Amino acid sequence: MQINKARLGGLRRIELYGNPGTCEGRSKGGKKTIAIFHNNPSFAKKVGFILRKEIKYPDESLELAEFIGVMLGDGGLSGNHQITISFNNKTDREYAKHICKIIRQLFLIDYHIHKRRKSNGSDIVLNSSNLVDFLISRGLKVGNKVKNQVKVPRWISRNPLYEIACLRGLIDTDGGLYYHKYNVRGKTYTYLKLGFGNRSKPLLEFVFRVLKGLGYKVSLSGDNLSISSESEVKRYFAEIGSSNPKHINKFRDFFGN
Repeated sequence: MQINKARLGGLRRIELYGNPGTCEGRSKGGKKTIAIFHNNPSFAKKVGFILRKEIKYPDESLELAEFIGVMLGDGGLSGNHQITISFNNKTDREYAKHICKIIRQLFLIDYHIHKRRKSNGSDIVLNSSNLVDFLISRGLKVGNKVKNQVKVPRWISRNPLYEIACLRGLIDTDGGLYYHKYNVRGKTYTYLKLGFGNRSKPLLEFVFRVLKGLGYKVSLSGDNLSISSESEVKRYFAEIGSSNPKHINKFRDFFGN
């Protein structure tokens, strides 16, 4: 009788977890174990099992396209579990708050801010293998962006509205407004330029192509491009806009509200 009970128990275990002697059984057992740990995170932590953080997987959207632009500008994927987005803690703190808000809306994931010592640099840091895998599936790459000569993902390039959103993310991070001064007959004139610089040729070509396609007068020199006409800069802020308070405030200070 005891043998039958043991046999029945063994069969029941195989039914639930699979035959441990087969690949299929080990896979089934592993999935069942992971499910148990997900339902009881404190127990998983106690036994030293590391769980992947659950995230929201967003559909293609303007917000995701702009976030990809931010990542192509100041972001990076390091290894298989960490995402960082760098910013100047002195000049871009408010913009960093905007990026963090987008992260929460898109992925429902937590983050932390790492302040670098002896500098104004800071990083938004996210630790999530699932998020790294998702961003890779959306066209980003692990490693050095210049060495890899990264490109804008095809799903963005196929949609003009996504291109504009991605462009905004790129210029908000790797571009900006700057003053240009010149003298004519002893009188100094100042005007505001919009510039963008990047050592990844595909990204530089993307920004140049999109702006030219929208009818902007763009000049390209080396790793930098610019819009010099004040009317064109005004048009850019009216049509494409910026999510970076630093750029918005500089524009308002120069042109007025």
